[in-house]
Amino acid sequence: MGLAIGGVIANIIAGLAFLSGQYSEGGSSFLDVAAAILGTFLAISVLGLILAGAGKKKLGGTLVIIGSVPFVPLGLIGAIGGRKIIQSDPSANDLDARRRAAAALVSSSADSSRDT
Repeated sequence: MGLAIGGVIANIIAGLAFLSGQYSEGGSSFLDVAAAILGTFLAISVLGLILAGAGKKKLGGTLVIIGSVPFVPLGLIGAIGGRKIIQSDPSANDLDARRRAAAALVSSSADSSRDT
């Protein structure tokens, strides 16, 4: 999760650097829109970190990845960190476990129906 935190911090710094450099030349409506978009994506990333820390790793990692998209190439740090959060989640492979359990249930019920 450290890589995701570092990536989100890097995104915040990059966003602030971009906006401070642009606003020093004089504000415009484009900069207001850019600030709103970057702020929204940063909020999504931070929300993802909070959710990942609270135990919802798959959703949190996905939100960190989504929030890092407009900051590419620097956003790749956060995106890779979000991917690592998802991969570290042991419940990420629940689908495969459920498929194996369902196949075992079907085969055991087929065996029990042959016995009668």
